[in-house]
Amino acid sequence: MEALAILIFILAVVLAPFLFVGWVIFLVVRAIVGGLSHGTRAIAGAAANGGAIAQGHTQRCPTGGCHAVNPVDARFCRRCGHGLPAAQRVQVRRAAVW
Repeated sequence: MEALAILIFILAVVLAPFLFVGWVIFLVVRAIVGGLSHGTRAIAGAAANGGAIAQGHTQRCPTGGCHAVNPVDARFCRRCGHGLPAAQRVQVRRAAVW
């Protein structure tokens, strides 16, 4: 009976690292696939929207030669990285949640 308990313990100690490595590989692959699918959904959404962000919610980069379309609440240009004019912020009151 003790030999069986020792055998099960040794088997658990030997299998644990393999299960852990397999789990880590699974999480990495899932993150990569999830990131790729998220990117394709964003591209598909932009294509369905005429290839651009909705007109009322955009601003153009003022930097010469760039003039990329950015969301109105963006602080930096998506293409060149220069700062954009400060967007008007709307103050929102939020209720406390316990």
